[in-house]
Amino acid sequence: MPDIIVIGDINVDVSFTIPAYPMPGNEAIATGVQMTTGGSAVNAAIALAGMDMDVGFIGRVGQDTLADKVLADLKAKSIDCTYIQTDPTVSTGLIFISVTADGERTMFSARGANAFTDAGAITPACFDQCRWVHLSGYSFLSHHQYETVMVALDQAENSPFTRVSLDVGIEPALRARAQIIEVLPRLDIIFPNQMELTLLGQGKSIEQSLDFLFEHGAKAVVTKCGSEGCILAVDHRRIQIPAFDVEVKDTTGAGDSFNAGVVLGRLIGLSWEAAAVLGNALGALAATRQGSGADSINRYAVAKLVEKSMFHPKWAWVQSGLEELMIYFEADEGMIMT
Repeated sequence: MPDIIVIGDINVDVSFTIPAYPMPGNEAIATGVQMTTGGSAVNAAIALAGMDMDVGFIGRVGQDTLADKVLADLKAKSIDCTYIQTDPTVSTGLIFISVTADGERTMFSARGANAFTDAGAITPACFDQCRWVHLSGYSFLSHHQYETVMVALDQAENSPFTRVSLDVGIEPALRARAQIIEVLPRLDIIFPNQMELTLLGQGKSIEQSLDFLFEHGAKAVVTKCGSEGCILAVDHRRIQIPAFDVEVKDTTGAGDSFNAGVVLGRLIGLSWEAAAVLGNALGALAATRQGSGADSINRYAVAKLVEKSMFHPKWAWVQSGLEELMIYFEADEGMIMT
């Protein structure tokens, strides 16, 4: 059975590259169009699979041609689709994404079958040998998916070696804040971005919002800060980890890949600092591609990016994290860095 179970939305992403976002009532002419398998949870699963992890997915698709595409794509990435459900009446999730010249994206979502994921189909067998469950905050937005999350948390708590992480999301931070706060003590890591963090903290500053989450039972909060890297908050520490210098083409999937990097780092026993550096590396690589860059991630590309940044002055005070990663890559795969 899979080592890592990811639970969340499964979508087809239709991405339009445009010069600038138009004013209401106007139009933008796309310079490029891509159709890919996506969804924040799917992107994280693909990034983990790209790093040679054994990954399974729990979600729901429609009985349509879009489902045929996403299932074929996931299986091609060696993601276990055993527990992906098929809805006979509701279509597969669909997202339209506009990507402007600066790499930022605006998204329009139709969640479709995702909202009807059936908790009753989730059994203890789904979690045999599972060491990590990664949840999407969007699963908190519908009753059926929320029940699935609760079942997964119950199963994780029945295992002494299973850890759980949550990627928050803007809409869940707005609409499901109370439910997220309630489950904080049951999570090992949460991944908000800066806006999501302040929404969870009811408009307080970054530092005050972090304090608020820890007061309500959070164990570790790793906040995504885009081009500024991330903030690692654990064990009363607050550490700003810098971003890698890359040419950003599209940030779609970058945060999801970041989550995958931190999960992977902690799962294989890296320190918190090294895991956060690994998250930044996966997020940076994803941002260098058009569309969701998660499917371009692999161990060799990550190792080369880390090696390239090894002696950059901005990394001097977290040099140990880079060195820890290089030791891991070299020992695990015998990579020869050139």
